Amino acid sequence: MTATPNYIVTTGDFIAEWMEDEDLNAAELARRLGTSRKHVSELLSGKAPLSHQVALDLERVTGIPARLWNLYESTYRGDLARLASEQELAAQYDRAKAFPLQYLRKFGYVTANARDRAGTVRQLLEILRVADLDAFWTTWRHGSVAYRRTATARDDVAKLATWLALAENSSGERSDGPPFDRPGLHALLPELRALTASDEPLDAVRTAIDSLHAVGVVLCFIPAVPGLGIHGATRWIGGRPLIQLSLLWKSDDQLWFTLFHELGHVLLHGDKDLYLSGDHTTAEDEANTWASDLLISPAIAATLPRGRDIAAVQEIAADLGIAPSIVLGRIQRETKDYAWGHSLKRKFEFSA
Repeated sequence: MTATPNYIVTTGDFIAEWMEDEDLNAAELARRLGTSRKHVSELLSGKAPLSHQVALDLERVTGIPARLWNLYESTYRGDLARLASEQELAAQYDRAKAFPLQYLRKFGYVTANARDRAGTVRQLLEILRVADLDAFWTTWRHGSVAYRRTATARDDVAKLATWLALAENSSGERSDGPPFDRPGLHALLPELRALTASDEPLDAVRTAIDSLHAVGVVLCFIPAVPGLGIHGATRWIGGRPLIQLSLLWKSDDQLWFTLFHELGHVLLHGDKDLYLSGDHTTAEDEANTWASDLLISPAIAATLPRGRDIAAVQEIAADLGIAPSIVLGRIQRETKDYAWGHSLKRKFEFSA
């Protein structure tokens, strides 16, 4: 990888090089250009910008095309702006530490190390898609995206915004999908439910991603940010629902239940709000009930065993065509007894 140089070559350096080759001093160059010695001195030092007219004058004096002089000047001014920007970025590092930088480094979203303050801030801003941290807070509080405004009262906005932004950036890779197909999603639900029982959990997840994409629903997985405590989120972007899951508890029952919970938001609720699992809202309660009833009907739920009977769990799951861990999870939630049946749960991990 080519490193960006930390020095600047001024347009005046190129002029001075030509003058040395031609054994010409500043006074003579000023006479030939028809300008003052002061202006030539400022050109040589980089203080005065090289105008298009001076570039044309230099073309006649030096024989070097004006486009090259203009290129030298553009490169010089760009380098000046780059170095100034590096200093401004480094100055924002202390504020950037409010964001989960260690998490971003762990999963490779930020590759700059802690010593590279400017690089760290630059990559964070690229994730957030803002020019600086002032712009981030202004956009979050007053921007046109409704879900940002609904979450401004939270005390973990920096973590939440980072997690949400990672999903939005990831979803851009599947932006060529079809529009949202509500009937198609309804028809897909039995297939998604059956995927929970697959012998190959990772393949089942990939199939779910592709199947949902075909009906205009984007599903992505973004690692949980420490301390955020959110299993899933749903909002609409570009007319399509975006569902992201965190694998917070890393178990297949939680993954599938959260997915169906978020699909409940897609089918039951509006397309203007952000829905975060764990929020104490009517919409969250409705999505919970919808997902629970879809996976295990209320009539069957009423007959589930209340004791620690793994064989019964497996038999019921086979009859229902769903993962045993989902039946187990339902029993555990209703009995508040979580200290058994762990062998029925399959684990998912993000690669760090």
